[in-house]
Amino acid sequence: MWRIVFYVNAWTVSLFLAAVAAVAAGLGVWRRMAPHQQRRATRVMWAACLVAALAATVVPDRPIGSGVPYVALVPGEGLWGSRADYLYASERHMILVLQTANAAMFVPLGLFAYAAARRPSVLRVVGGCLALSVFIEAVQLVMNAGRVVDIDDVIFNTTGSLIGCLLAKAAWAATGPTGEKAAGRHAAQTHPLRSWLGQFRD
Repeated sequence: MWRIVFYVNAWTVSLFLAAVAAVAAGLGVWRRMAPHQQRRATRVMWAACLVAALAATVVPDRPIGSGVPYVALVPGEGLWGSRADYLYASERHMILVLQTANAAMFVPLGLFAYAAARRPSVLRVVGGCLALSVFIEAVQLVMNAGRVVDIDDVIFNTTGSLIGCLLAKAAWAATGPTGEKAAGRHAAQTHPLRSWLGQFRD
C-alpha cells in the first residue's frame, strides 16, 4: 500500500476523480436504458473493488503477531496534532498522500454500492463503508502484522465513499429516471377508470 505514494499527486488525483465521474455518468446512462443489467454488472464491479481493498489493507506485509501494536485514536494527530510537530515535512507529506490514497480506495466502493442498489441511499452506503473501514482496522489490530490502526484511516475511507456516492447521485440526477420508474409514474397518473377498462383489452 505504501508504494502508492510514488503515484499520488495533484495530477493523478484529478485524473482519478475525472475518470470516476465519467464512470458515474456512464452508469447513469446505462441505468436509464437497462437498469436491471446495470445493477447486476455494478454488483460485480463492487465485489472486485472490495476484494482489491481487502487485499491492500488486510493481507499482512510481515508475519502475524510480529508487529508492535499501535492505535491512533486522535483524529488528525499525524497531520496537524502534537505528534506532527516532531515530523519532518516529507514525513507529513507522506502521511497526507497515504490518507489521500485511503480516500481514493473507497471512492469506487461508494460509487458502485450506490449504483448497485435498487433504491440507493447515501446514508446507508456511507454507513456500510464506515462499518467496513472499522472492520478492516479491527482485523489489522488483531493480526498485529505491522500495520498502524488509525482513526484517520476510517475518516478518510468514509470520506472517499461519500465522494463516490455524491458522484453517482449527481449522475442519476443528470440522466433522469429509469424506464421502470417512468412507467411506474405514468401508471400512477393514469385515470382509475381507464386502468380498470384496460384489463379487458386483448
